[in-house]
Amino acid sequence: MHSPCETWLTRASRHLARVEQFACSGLIVAFSVLLMVNVIARYVFNSPLYFANELAVYILIWMAFLAISIAIHHDQHVRLTMLMAILPKTAQRVCYWLTELLCLAILATILWYTITWLRSPSVSYDIAITLDWPKWHFYLIVPLFCATSIFHLIARLSDRSRVNFTLATDEE
Repeated sequence: MHSPCETWLTRASRHLARVEQFACSGLIVAFSVLLMVNVIARYVFNSPLYFANELAVYILIWMAFLAISIAIHHDQHVRLTMLMAILPKTAQRVCYWLTELLCLAILATILWYTITWLRSPSVSYDIAITLDWPKWHFYLIVPLFCATSIFHLIARLSDRSRVNFTLATDEE
Protein backbone atom coordinates (compact mmCIF):
# COMPACT_ATOMS: atom_id res chain seq x y z
CA MET A 1 0.00 0.00 0.00
CA HIS A 2 2.75 2.43 0.89
CA SER A 3 5.30 3.10 -1.81
CA PRO A 4 8.95 3.55 -0.83
CA CYS A 5 8.99 7.13 -2.16
CA GLU A 6 5.83 8.21 -0.33
CA THR A 7 5.95 11.83 0.80
CA TRP A 8 4.13 13.64 3.58
CA LEU A 9 1.86 15.07 0.88
CA THR A 10 0.77 11.66 -0.36
CA ARG A 11 0.19 10.50 3.24
CA ALA A 12 -1.83 13.64 4.00
CA SER A 13 -3.83 13.14 0.80
CA ARG A 14 -4.56 9.55 1.79
CA HIS A 15 -5.72 10.67 5.26
CA LEU A 16 -7.85 13.43 3.75
CA ALA A 17 -9.46 10.89 1.42
CA ARG A 18 -10.28 8.74 4.47
CA VAL A 19 -11.94 11.73 6.14
CA GLU A 20 -13.90 12.41 2.95
CA GLN A 21 -14.92 8.75 2.79
CA PHE A 22 -16.05 8.87 6.42
CA ALA A 23 -18.07 12.05 5.72
CA CYS A 24 -19.60 10.41 2.65
CA SER A 25 -20.57 7.37 4.72
CA GLY A 26 -22.13 9.61 7.35
CA LEU A 27 -24.09 11.47 4.68
CA ILE A 28 -25.34 8.17 3.23
CA VAL A 29 -26.61 7.17 6.68
CA ALA A 30 -28.19 10.61 7.21
CA PHE A 31 -29.83 10.46 3.77
CA SER A 32 -31.23 6.98 4.42
CA VAL A 33 -32.51 7.84 7.89
CA LEU A 34 -34.07 11.08 6.64
CA LEU A 35 -35.95 9.30 3.86
CA MET A 36 -37.09 6.44 6.10
CA VAL A 37 -38.31 8.83 8.79
CA ASN A 38 -40.12 10.86 6.12
CA VAL A 39 -41.83 7.74 4.73
CA ILE A 40 -42.92 6.70 8.23
CA ALA A 41 -44.10 10.23 9.02
CA ARG A 42 -46.02 10.41 5.75
CA TYR A 43 -47.75 7.02 5.77
CA VAL A 44 -48.02 6.21 9.48
CA PHE A 45 -48.67 9.65 10.96
CA ASN A 46 -50.04 11.30 7.80
CA SER A 47 -47.68 14.22 8.44
CA PRO A 48 -44.61 14.23 6.19
CA LEU A 49 -41.48 16.19 6.98
CA TYR A 50 -41.92 19.20 4.73
CA PHE A 51 -38.17 19.87 4.58
CA ALA A 52 -37.05 16.29 3.82
CA ASN A 53 -36.92 16.56 0.03
CA GLU A 54 -34.89 19.77 0.03
CA LEU A 55 -32.47 18.49 2.65
CA ALA A 56 -32.12 15.16 0.79
CA VAL A 57 -31.11 17.06 -2.37
CA TYR A 58 -28.41 18.98 -0.49
CA ILE A 59 -27.12 15.78 1.10
CA LEU A 60 -26.86 14.14 -2.33
CA ILE A 61 -25.00 17.15 -3.72
CA TRP A 62 -22.50 17.05 -0.86
CA MET A 63 -22.02 13.29 -1.34
CA ALA A 64 -21.42 13.74 -5.07
CA PHE A 65 -18.77 16.41 -4.58
CA LEU A 66 -17.03 14.40 -1.84
CA ALA A 67 -17.10 11.28 -4.04
CA ILE A 68 -15.53 13.21 -6.94
CA SER A 69 -12.72 14.37 -4.67
CA ILE A 70 -12.16 10.81 -3.45
CA ALA A 71 -12.04 9.59 -7.06
CA ILE A 72 -9.46 12.27 -7.84
CA HIS A 73 -7.35 11.01 -4.94
CA HIS A 74 -7.57 7.43 -6.23
CA ASP A 75 -7.12 8.55 -9.86
CA GLN A 76 -10.27 6.66 -10.82
CA HIS A 77 -11.96 9.00 -13.26
CA VAL A 78 -12.98 7.76 -16.67
CA ARG A 79 -10.39 8.35 -19.37
CA LEU A 80 -10.19 7.63 -23.05
CA THR A 81 -6.94 5.69 -23.14
CA MET A 82 -7.05 4.22 -26.64
CA LEU A 83 -4.82 6.98 -28.04
CA MET A 84 -2.62 7.01 -24.94
CA ALA A 85 -1.80 3.32 -25.34
CA ILE A 86 -0.23 3.84 -28.78
CA LEU A 87 1.89 6.85 -27.78
CA PRO A 88 5.50 6.42 -26.70
CA LYS A 89 6.21 6.58 -22.95
CA THR A 90 7.61 10.11 -23.21
CA ALA A 91 4.46 11.39 -24.92
CA GLN A 92 2.33 9.58 -22.33
CA ARG A 93 4.30 11.33 -19.58
CA VAL A 94 3.80 14.72 -21.23
CA CYS A 95 0.06 14.08 -21.66
CA TYR A 96 -0.17 12.97 -18.04
CA TRP A 97 1.43 16.18 -16.77
CA LEU A 98 -0.58 18.39 -19.12
CA THR A 99 -3.82 16.76 -18.05
CA GLU A 100 -3.02 17.07 -14.35
CA LEU A 101 -1.93 20.71 -14.72
CA LEU A 102 -5.05 21.51 -16.75
CA CYS A 103 -7.23 19.98 -14.00
CA LEU A 104 -5.35 22.05 -11.40
CA ALA A 105 -5.92 25.24 -13.40
CA ILE A 106 -9.63 24.52 -13.85
CA LEU A 107 -10.12 23.70 -10.15
CA ALA A 108 -8.19 26.81 -9.08
CA THR A 109 -10.34 28.96 -11.37
CA ILE A 110 -13.55 27.43 -10.03
CA LEU A 111 -12.28 27.94 -6.47
CA TRP A 112 -11.50 31.61 -7.14
CA TYR A 113 -14.89 32.34 -8.68
CA THR A 114 -16.77 30.31 -6.07
CA ILE A 115 -15.20 32.27 -3.22
CA THR A 116 -16.07 35.52 -4.98
CA TRP A 117 -19.61 34.28 -5.57
CA LEU A 118 -20.08 33.12 -1.96
CA ARG A 119 -19.05 36.56 -0.71
CA SER A 120 -21.65 38.29 -2.88
CA PRO A 121 -24.80 39.76 -1.29
CA SER A 122 -27.07 37.64 -3.49
CA VAL A 123 -25.81 34.48 -1.80
CA SER A 124 -25.80 35.95 1.72
CA TYR A 125 -29.55 36.53 1.57
CA ASP A 126 -30.47 33.34 -0.28
CA ILE A 127 -32.55 31.13 2.03
CA ALA A 128 -33.47 27.46 1.63
CA ILE A 129 -37.26 27.65 1.43
CA THR A 130 -38.41 24.73 3.56
CA LEU A 131 -35.39 24.61 5.86
CA ASP A 132 -35.30 28.37 6.48
CA TRP A 133 -31.48 28.20 6.57
CA PRO A 134 -29.07 30.34 4.60
CA LYS A 135 -28.04 28.46 1.45
CA TRP A 136 -24.41 29.50 1.67
CA HIS A 137 -23.91 26.67 4.18
CA PHE A 138 -24.85 24.20 1.49
CA TYR A 139 -22.81 26.00 -1.17
CA LEU A 140 -19.62 25.61 0.88
CA ILE A 141 -19.14 22.17 -0.64
CA VAL A 142 -17.96 23.72 -3.92
CA PRO A 143 -14.89 25.56 -2.56
CA LEU A 144 -14.26 22.68 -0.17
CA PHE A 145 -14.32 20.25 -3.09
CA CYS A 146 -11.99 22.45 -5.14
CA ALA A 147 -9.52 22.82 -2.26
CA THR A 148 -9.42 19.09 -1.43
CA SER A 149 -9.20 18.12 -5.10
CA ILE A 150 -6.35 20.56 -5.68
CA PHE A 151 -4.59 19.08 -2.66
CA HIS A 152 -5.06 15.53 -4.00
CA LEU A 153 -3.73 16.55 -7.42
CA ILE A 154 -0.68 18.31 -5.96
CA ALA A 155 0.03 15.26 -3.81
CA ARG A 156 -0.27 13.02 -6.85
CA LEU A 157 2.04 15.26 -8.89
CA SER A 158 4.63 15.18 -6.11
CA ASP A 159 4.67 11.38 -6.22
CA ARG A 160 7.69 10.51 -8.39
CA SER A 161 6.48 6.94 -8.87
CA ARG A 162 3.48 8.23 -10.87
CA VAL A 163 4.54 9.48 -14.26
CA ASN A 164 2.12 7.68 -16.58
CA PHE A 165 -1.57 7.16 -16.93
CA THR A 166 -2.65 3.86 -15.48
CA LEU A 167 -4.17 2.06 -18.43
CA ALA A 168 -7.04 -0.32 -17.84
CA THR A 169 -6.63 -3.97 -18.69
CA ASP A 170 -9.22 -6.34 -20.09
CA GLU A 171 -9.74 -7.85 -16.64
CA GLU A 172 -10.91 -4.56 -15.12
